[in-house]
Amino acid sequence: MLFGFVYNIIGLFFNKKLLKNFWLRTVHLVGILYVASLAVLDKHCPLTVIEAKLRQKFVPNFIQPDSFIIYYLEKIVYPDINAIVIIIPTVAIAASSFVIYIIKPPVKINVDRKYK
Repeated sequence: MLFGFVYNIIGLFFNKKLLKNFWLRTVHLVGILYVASLAVLDKHCPLTVIEAKLRQKFVPNFIQPDSFIIYYLEKIVYPDINAIVIIIPTVAIAASSFVIYIIKPPVKINVDRKYK
């Protein structure tokens, strides 16, 4: 999702041709809106749920962390991070991706068109 955001920013400011990629930008937009909705609704990412189930299978006393990202960021960089530190940038990235998508919509290529 972060790659798609960087891709959009580069396309918006440096290489306008990047913004014409319909499928990449549409998949990114749907994905980032999904991630933002999970953050706002305080739900876990499906990958976090799968990871927790696999860990519980091998470590029965494993307790699901609040968030996959927060869990590992706390261990690596931030000893005590609040969930809002992840939620606010995620929602900001989703909103800006949506605005860029609306302002500079991608061009859908007609694949049925015959080339001569």
